[in-house]
Formats: sequence, C-alpha cells, structure tokens
Amino acid sequence: MDVMSPQLMWIGTRCYRVNQVSEQQRYQEYEQQDENKPYVEEDLFEEDDRELEYDIQIGEGGKFQTSFHVPSIFFAMIIGAKGATRRRMELETKTQIIVPKQGSEGDILVKGTFRRAVTSCRQRIELIVLGARSRQQFTHFLSIPLNSDQIKQNYKKFRVKVLTELPSAFNLDDSLFQKVDKLHLTLCTMSLMDNDDRSRAAQLLQDCREMIIGPILANFGSVEIRLRGLEYMNDDPRAVDVLYASVESEALQQIADQVMEYFVENGLLQKKYDRVKLHVTLINSLFRDNAEGDGGDDRRGSRVTFDATEILREFGHYDFGLQKVTEIHLSQRYSTACDGFYEATGLVKL
Repeated sequence: MDVMSPQLMWIGTRCYRVNQVSEQQRYQEYEQQDENKPYVEEDLFEEDDRELEYDIQIGEGGKFQTSFHVPSIFFAMIIGAKGATRRRMELETKTQIIVPKQGSEGDILVKGTFRRAVTSCRQRIELIVLGARSRQQFTHFLSIPLNSDQIKQNYKKFRVKVLTELPSAFNLDDSLFQKVDKLHLTLCTMSLMDNDDRSRAAQLLQDCREMIIGPILANFGSVEIRLRGLEYMNDDPRAVDVLYASVESEALQQIADQVMEYFVENGLLQKKYDRVKLHVTLINSLFRDNAEGDGGDDRRGSRVTFDATEILREFGHYDFGLQKVTEIHLSQRYSTACDGFYEATGLVKL
C-alpha cells in the first residue's frame, strides 16, 4: 500500500483508511492477543453521528441489540476464515454477532451490554459489506434516458458520418456504437445483490424526489441538458477505450452530486469522486462483437482500443442537441424493456 496515497472508503459522511492486511495475518494477530485485555481501537469522536440512525433496542437480559439486512453473499466476509473476522470484531467491541447460516436468508443481529459497542460493531460490519460490494460487478445504475428526437437523430447522423467519412483513419466497427434506443446519461452505478437491495435502492430514489430533486427544481424551474463536444476516458487519443459526449447542465450536476451523496450515506455506494462526471457513452471498445452491446455491458468480449484522433478532430465540438429531463431511472444492467431501453427497477418523475 502506498502510505502517501492510501485506499479510502466512505461510510456516510466519514472517510476511513483501508489497511491492506491479509485475513491470515489478521487471524494470527487475533490469536496472539490476550483475551483478558483485548485491544480496543481508540475512539477519536466523543459522539457518534450514526448512532441515532440505527434502530437499537433493548432485548432479553437488558442487552442492547440491532438487526439489519445484509445480502447473504456477504456473510462469508463477515465471518472470515475459520470465523476469525467475526471473533475479532466481537472481541474488540465486546459484542456478540449472530449471522444466519450460509445459504439461508435473514438479518445480522448484534448484541452487547453497551449501546456504543453495538453501534461500533455495526459500523465495522457495514465497512466490510461496503468494501465487498464495491468489488462486485455493478448490476444497476441510475440513468436518464436520452430519447428526444433531436438527440437521437443527431446521434444517428454522427454515427453515419464517423463510419462513412473517416473509414481509413481508425477501422471502427458499427458494433462499438451505443444503440440508439439505449442512449443514456449515467449518474452512478451500484451492485444490488438481492430483492431487499433492489427495493431499498428504489425507495432511496423516491426519497430523493422529495428531499433533493424538488428543492433544486424550485430554484431552476426545470432541468434541461445539452450534449455537446466529445471526450475520452484515457490519456492517448490514439488508444481510446470509451468515447463519450459532454453534458452541460448546472441543475442536473447539483441533482447528480446530491443523489450520489444520499446513496453513499445509505451504504449502497462507495464514494470515489467529489462530483459526478456527467457523460453519455457513444462508443465503447467493450461493445465489439457483443450481441447485447448495451451501455458498457462487458458480459463477453474484451477491450481493444481504437484510434479516436480523426473523430476528435472532425467532430470534437459536435452538438447533439437539447433535451428536457423528465425521469431518472434505476436501470437494470443486461436488460431490455419493450421500448428498447433498459428495464426499470424504479424511477422518479421530474
């Protein structure tokens, strides 16, 4: 690990440094600890902001307890090799962690004599789950369908011009272009591992309509975006993976940033950037020879970069047009609805 640039992980409004220690090393450290004098990490905060957010009750024997949903795919990460991770957390926080048997469904239960200890243990479990979730391939994404006639027609013209007017410059194949019916603006991606995850994400999106989108609309009246100009994801225009259109909209930028923060605070996203990069994928090297070919889906095929020099020179300031934003979708990856766009697990109207 680069000590000058450590890996960071956000839980709610707090940022944690991730220590790169193997599970075997953790287990050895745990075995060497004196069980009568367990190591307890120093608490740098006098009060815990998230404690009030948790539903912590008093159960049998007067102990504090909290139960919360975790997709069963992450149970093994919470338990750890030979149960080492769970035992370490129990020892350090002086709590008891009850995990449903592998293959079964149910909530994680944390019990302890002190409310603060239960809160601390739950936070540690959430860190583990968030880290494990971030390593999964994304299953859903918040999107804005780009279905205005102006944008769709201008995109079709752009594709034809690129393929017919510059054929000798970079040897692009039509399969690398995004499908017209699936043109979209991506706000963020997430890994939703079960029905509870999907229901929760859909509800969070509904919450955003009242808490975030409504107040911003009150200031701007409506949200209109303009697609103009081309950008690429890497440093060399001769070896490009993804070519995308730039998005201009101050209102949408505010909505996207605050919605992302809300999903981060609720544990479904890991914060990586301060602002959402508003962009619309037009050409993606992963689409090559992919029958699905939709929006970055990399179910099969591998990246083969392409030379975008001529495209950027000829169409770098291409204006795809305007569109008023009327919906935000929670879209399901690898899906197609009856209108040609992605299946929506949830959506909100603007």
